[in-house]
Amino acid sequence: MYNTDLLFDYSKEPSRDILCIDCRSFYASVECAARNLDPLTAKLVVMSYPSDSPTERGSGLILASSPMAKKAYNITNVSRARDLPYPYPSDLVIAAPRMKLYMQKNRDINNIYKSYTDEENHHVYSVDESFLDITNSLQLFGCQTAYELAKKIQIDVYKKTGIYTSIGIGDNPLLAKLALDNEAKHTKRMKAEWRYEDVPKKLWKIQKLTDFWGIGHRTAKSLNRMGIRTIDELAHTNYYDLKEKFGVLGAQLYAHAWGIDRSFLGKKIKSKEQSIGNSQVLHKDYTRKNEIELVIKEMADQVATRLRRIHAQTQAISLWIGFSLGYVDASGKSGFHHQMKIPPTASSKQLADNLLLIFRRYYKNQDVRNISVGCSKLIFTDSIQLDLFSEPEEQVKQITTDRAVDTIRRRYGFKSLIHANSLLDGGRAIARSSLVGGHAGGMAGIEGEDSDKKSNEKRIF
Repeated sequence: MYNTDLLFDYSKEPSRDILCIDCRSFYASVECAARNLDPLTAKLVVMSYPSDSPTERGSGLILASSPMAKKAYNITNVSRARDLPYPYPSDLVIAAPRMKLYMQKNRDINNIYKSYTDEENHHVYSVDESFLDITNSLQLFGCQTAYELAKKIQIDVYKKTGIYTSIGIGDNPLLAKLALDNEAKHTKRMKAEWRYEDVPKKLWKIQKLTDFWGIGHRTAKSLNRMGIRTIDELAHTNYYDLKEKFGVLGAQLYAHAWGIDRSFLGKKIKSKEQSIGNSQVLHKDYTRKNEIELVIKEMADQVATRLRRIHAQTQAISLWIGFSLGYVDASGKSGFHHQMKIPPTASSKQLADNLLLIFRRYYKNQDVRNISVGCSKLIFTDSIQLDLFSEPEEQVKQITTDRAVDTIRRRYGFKSLIHANSLLDGGRAIARSSLVGGHAGGMAGIEGEDSDKKSNEKRIF
């Protein structure tokens, strides 16, 4: 039975002109544009090679695929090199990742967006999606409707960058995002508009719960156990049962199912990072314990550097080890993950020592391909808390050393000062210093700003 105890009056809800803009197959489109190819018709994938050599079979993940490549080879953005036909078809273009190029294109495109609204009404949601509030921009650009201005923005972005965009339009960010994901991305005009009056005929017609923004597989399973399998059923369930089951999240789910979102793009939200981490897929299977430990030390150093940059210390660390593809140990596991509490610290050495303590306790000579380290329970302080079980002078010396290393790396780049053991077999710090977010192009924020500018320009041009 439908619940009529709690209904929303749309006339009292915020109604603005919000755009949610997505750059279609962004990484692949950037590579197509760089090669004067049409992103909608070219068959292109962004994928890593061994040593970036296109003569060898690719390895690792396919980071992005053009629409035609997805259709031709039945792949997604979470496919691997082995999912492509080999030898590679002659009409398939394979591009090595160039993350700095993608980040620059992201900045270029968002600067175009900013020419249509002010800073407060522009919000970058991800590397390929942004929200714009153009409520006060229509008259300025001689447009009668949000749909008309959205078309202008699409044309402007394509002419200046060669990138196609899809745009969802709504009364609030939620409706704009739902319009983008559930309609605009699947239409030839690449635009869709969902308003409050469209909720019954569009929003409630979403059959799959996970197609709704903010509902993941775990939440969907919990809703299924309540007998809720569609957005229509979610909107018409008993609000109080939902609130009792999920708490604040239940109230939000109910409101969202009615298209209600009272957030404003211009509202400033102050937040602090509550956890940081680093993960990497190794370029080969690591079978030697000392080489795995070397990589863990390097990752500890990188995470500790980030902690010190944001003036934070961690009180809990975690280590995840993933075995090689298809490898299962004697206990039937494909990896292990453990964490431990530690005294507050941002010391590279202390993080490394504690991570190695976890590793040595649980490692049983398995072949390793994935490593991830994380820091949580952060406190934001510059004060020093000395360990009672260690010499104070040694601790102060280590802290001073870390800060000196940070200063040098910040000015001259990560490779200006490295640990000697990174030169040993298995070391990855030097190779990863040219990466951005784990992919070809920078060091996830550790390197100097111009440290690899020349080498990157050479790759691009």
